[in-house]
Amino acid sequence: FKDFLSYNHQVIKVFRNIEDTKVVLINTDYGKYILKVFSPKVKNTERFFKSLVKGDYYEKLFHQTDRVRREGFAALNDFYLLAEIKTLRYVKTYVMIIEYIEGIELVDMPEISDEVRGKIKQSIYSLHQHGMVSGDPHKGNFILQGNEIRIIDLSGKRPSRQRKAKDRIDLERHYGIKNNVRDIGFYLLIYKKKLRNFLRRIKGKEKR
Repeated sequence: FKDFLSYNHQVIKVFRNIEDTKVVLINTDYGKYILKVFSPKVKNTERFFKSLVKGDYYEKLFHQTDRVRREGFAALNDFYLLAEIKTLRYVKTYVMIIEYIEGIELVDMPEISDEVRGKIKQSIYSLHQHGMVSGDPHKGNFILQGNEIRIIDLSGKRPSRQRKAKDRIDLERHYGIKNNVRDIGFYLLIYKKKLRNFLRRIKGKEKR
């Protein structure tokens, strides 16, 4: 940890380097880790008031990850450390150390087999059973490690029925995994999208 604070580590790869977000792969005496530093630059007033009401997004994700892994579901990547610079409950800067998963990102696979699709579906459904959602299950957020599917970049948001339905709909959109669950969350999400597109048409905007 002292080496980390004194920047005594080797950067192997830079995944993202923009004004508010730095994500790098570092090499330490204890192995390879993902280091993420996030300092939000926009909507700070809105984020401040949201933090007073809803609390800390990444702190929720940290505790959710710990809980789910202790429950025995290890497909999601581990979250080792969360440090924050904050005022009251408003966080100005997040520093995170996250598990690095060696394997093949699905986005780099020329073709995804039915077997892998089945494992993707099972991993998301199991995640939902443990009270978490992906929030964005695209090909860049799954890694094939050996014979197992691992999930990265998860959401710390509340696992509502609508968010679970969105995960299932996104699985169908990205991988052709048919959504057979048409529950209240599914219909609320569909009608909400239709209403939003209707309002956009009234304003003369393109539908999404």
